Formats: sequence, C-alpha cells, structure tokens
Amino acid sequence: MVNTPDRGAAATTEVRAVKLIGGGRALAHADGATWMIRGGLPGERLRVAVTRRRARIIEAEVVEVLDDPHPARLKHPCPHADGCGGCDWPQVDPRLGAILKITVAAEAAGRFPAIADRIRGAAITDSPAGYRLRSRLHWDPVSRILGFYGPRSWKVSPIIHCSIISPTLADGLAALTESLTKHCSMPVDLEVLEGSDATVAALLPARGGPKSIPDRCLPRAAECPGVGGFHRLTKAGRILPGWGREKVAMDLPIRLDVPIGSFFQGNRHLVPWLFERVAGLVGPGDEPVVDLHGGVGFLAAAAGWAGRDDLTVVEPHQPAATAAQVNLPGARVAAGSAEAFLEDNGDLPPDAIAITDPPRTGMTPNLRRRLAAWRPRRILMLGCDPATWSRDAADLIDHGYVLGHLELIDLFPFTHHVEILAVLESG
Repeated sequence: MVNTPDRGAAATTEVRAVKLIGGGRALAHADGATWMIRGGLPGERLRVAVTRRRARIIEAEVVEVLDDPHPARLKHPCPHADGCGGCDWPQVDPRLGAILKITVAAEAAGRFPAIADRIRGAAITDSPAGYRLRSRLHWDPVSRILGFYGPRSWKVSPIIHCSIISPTLADGLAALTESLTKHCSMPVDLEVLEGSDATVAALLPARGGPKSIPDRCLPRAAECPGVGGFHRLTKAGRILPGWGREKVAMDLPIRLDVPIGSFFQGNRHLVPWLFERVAGLVGPGDEPVVDLHGGVGFLAAAAGWAGRDDLTVVEPHQPAATAAQVNLPGARVAAGSAEAFLEDNGDLPPDAIAITDPPRTGMTPNLRRRLAAWRPRRILMLGCDPATWSRDAADLIDHGYVLGHLELIDLFPFTHHVEILAVLESG
C-alpha cells in the first residue's frame, strides 16, 4: 500500500487503472463512467478523489495506491509532488518510465492509426534527473515563495528539493528568494538560463503582475552568487537593460550563443546527443537545408556540422534571429514567420531538406499547405506534442510523403511529455 499526502475528507472511490492515455493520465472504468486519473499508472488499484465531472467523464487524482503499484512508481517521490505542478509525473522513475511515454504518445496519435502503430514500435532515449538548462519560476511576494505553480492552480509552490532543476539553480534558490524579498513587491516570473560558461537570469511579466517591470525589482549582483547577468524581458521577449551578461555559450561541436529569453532545447543531458543525432540524420550532401523554426540556430548548426554549407534559418523572434546570424555567419537568416518565408520564396528548390520544430501547437494549416506545395525532398520533423506532431505528419503523408525514420526522446523526465524526431521522404 502506497500512501500520498492527506487531501482532507473529500469523498473517494476505488478504481483499477487500465492503461495510460494521451495527456499522461490513467484510464479506469467505474460506476458506469470513464475516469481519467492524475497520478495513476497501469494495473494499479487506486483510491481516487474527484476533481471534475462532465457527464460520464470524471477527472480524478490519486489519494492512495492500494495495491499492485507499477514497477515504474517511485517509492519515495519528490516531497513537493502533492502541491507542485512543475512535474505531472513526479511519481514515475525516469529510467523506467520512459517506456511508458511510448504508450502515451501512441494514444495521443490515436486519430492516425498508422502513425500510432509506428510510435508503438519506436525506440526512446531516456534522460537523468536535474535536466533543466532553462527554468521558468514564479515569484509570489505575499508568501515570499519562488517556485512552480501548483497543479491546476496559480498558487506558487516551493521547490526546495526539486528533481528537475539543476543543482546550480537549487543551490541559488535561497539567495534569489532573499533578494526578491528585498527588492520586488510584485508578482513576476523568473527565467534562468545556464550555459557552459555562465548562468544568466531575467524577470518578466507574470500573471496578475505589472505589464512592465521596474529596474528596482532586479536582484543585485552581490546578492546572486553564480549569476553572471540579470535583466528584464518584455512579454515579446525583448531584453531590457539590467546588469551583466545577456547570453550564455553552449559548447557543442559548433559553439552557440544563446540570449536570455530565446528558445533553446532545455535538457542539459541530451542536447549534445540531439545535436549529433540530427547531424547524422541530415548527413553530408549538396542540398540546401532550410530550418523553418530556427531559434538561435541549433538544428541548422547540426546540419552544418554534418557538412551542409547552404543553410537558411527562419526565426520570428528577433533576438534569437540575431544570435543565429552570429552563430552561423555563413547562413542566410530570415527574421520572420515560416509561413511568410515560404510565401515570399515560392521558388525554393525541391531538392532540399526542410527542418521543422514548431511550438507545442504544431504547424499552422497555412504552413502545412505551403510546405506541401514546396515539396522538399526530405523533412526532418521534431515535435514536443505527439498529438499535434501526428496531425502535421499525417497531413504531409496525405500529400505524398513517406514516414521513414522515427524515434522518441525523453527530454522532459518526471512529466508525460516526450519529443518525436522523424524524417519524412518525398514519395
């Protein structure tokens, strides 16, 4: 019997978890209803509390594991698991739980049976804990807590013993909290970016906080040992003056500079591996490579390291686009959206490789149409949401592409999220 922290006297129900579904919850059937259970794992007999009812669909959370705990369930999960929403799988051992993500991803792709079958047969690369290169925390000046929001809540939860942030950030939490207590009396978000040469941080507008953050809110350099720069960010990600460094270096086979506020893959353990994996999938050759979601040039740099000389990076976030030009001085960098780039460049050669790594919402319908009309010879697709990735891949397959290589990468231990890396070939 596995106990969880007391949740009070709310009515509970006993259920048997059948399987995992898209979104990482466990599925059960009881009392003529379908139950979707946060914190459950397949085969477990659970005591659960209802969090939401919608006709015959009931959402619930685990109160107690009565018997048959899954082998991937940690005997001693994170002590903040009950109140912190930074992870939605804090109970899952990342070494044993990575394989569960294959099931979750396949369930999320269920609208496209052929793709779901491919996912079920795919390999997955797992990751150790303490993986975050980038962390977004929230500051509550009333409770004086710096941490993640709680599950389904805007209440900030402390993260004194956290499994996902780096030891460097964990060691600096007390000093950051003390400094924010002195200088910042308003809710703000804190972004931390760790590189191979430095750590930089920034404050940015938070839910319920001011639209702009005054300079006086910034922690002082003497109060933040180990932090090489502290700045402010607008909601659009523009860097406002602060002190110290604005960017860090990522030492890969090609050194990349990353400004605070710009997107970069967040798993310190797997970033070098992913760089080399993408380089291997692209391979050498003369075909041009167009990265439609380029960021600071990470995936394009991998293609360049593989021997590709003709590189184009498309990126709408201006600081990231500027960094991409510095990181890849021989590349063409287009500061704008992928849709606008394809609209303005209707003569792109089909003998080319396109790279896509869109946000969690996936590609827009317009982008999928324009990409299919261009019809590059190969499309390397990286996606962080199996449902939207599968939708996008299925649409391209309907336009004549063939799904070749496919694998999963556990860039997000202690969550149900998983990355899909695949190559589509023009049929």
